[in-house]
Amino acid sequence: MRPRVVGLVLSLLALTAACAEEAAEEAPAAPKEATISDVTVTGSPKEKPTVEFKAPISFAETAGEVIAAGNGEGDAVEPDSTVTVHYVGTNASDGAEFVSSWDKKPVTFGLSEVINGLAEGLRGAHAGDRVLLAIASVDGFDPNGNGTTVRKGDSLVFVVDVLDVMTPLDMATGKEMTAPDTVPTLTYDDEEQPKEFVATKTTPKSVDELGVYPILKGEGPKVKKTQTLTVEYLGQIYPDGKVFDESWSAEDSRTFQLDQVIAGWTQGLAGQTVGSRVILVIPSKLGYGAQAQGEDIPANSDLIFAIDILAAT
Repeated sequence: MRPRVVGLVLSLLALTAACAEEAAEEAPAAPKEATISDVTVTGSPKEKPTVEFKAPISFAETAGEVIAAGNGEGDAVEPDSTVTVHYVGTNASDGAEFVSSWDKKPVTFGLSEVINGLAEGLRGAHAGDRVLLAIASVDGFDPNGNGTTVRKGDSLVFVVDVLDVMTPLDMATGKEMTAPDTVPTLTYDDEEQPKEFVATKTTPKSVDELGVYPILKGEGPKVKKTQTLTVEYLGQIYPDGKVFDESWSAEDSRTFQLDQVIAGWTQGLAGQTVGSRVILVIPSKLGYGAQAQGEDIPANSDLIFAIDILAAT
């Protein structure tokens, strides 16, 4: 289930595949079937690459190749990695560039947040590598295209410069700490994963101020509000209402930029340490305020979260 608080978040949303079906168009007929060897890339890894091929082409299978290797040090990209990259994407059907980070700043994202071809093609790469990706349409924006410049059936060419690789922790770990008696008790399932909060006899019915309560104090670096975090979390209506979202039951952790979520998260997690499990009690003014979020979060709801901070980049 995709987190509401991340609402969401990445500057790389152009690389997600959820687009309106009515905006999609059929790709031009019969492009030449090609392979990654039909694409030429020139330029220094420290500069925007020049990508050349004879359009229209398509790829039957997705392939990736490191075309300029770094020193091979540091973590290799894994399925749960968070990476910082520069990238340029070209539509193989017409040769037109449709997305680039080179005119902005590098982009940080978790591999679970982007199209399959990008996630699969980067696995095994290291910081310093320049990677060429030839992405079949099935691993790109099919079945709907991206709603604007990529149509159903379009293959893609990406050149990705990997600047940093962060592999998140598997779980929060650290010194156990105790929240005040007024904070609802966090309960756990049979696998010791957070399940829900239960109000105590001293829990107030509502809150006016942000409450930040680490219950595991990690030993990692302090989080800055401008960083991208990888987390597991559970969100519930305060004090012990409906659990409206959680990530522990999903295959992948969640990645988001801390200054692009609700204010209670930004203020509450900044300054916490990687590896921590933190309870946030968030008044509605620092959550969604008077704006309801579907049927799950009524207007003016106070919220409570349990959050494992697994990485910060």
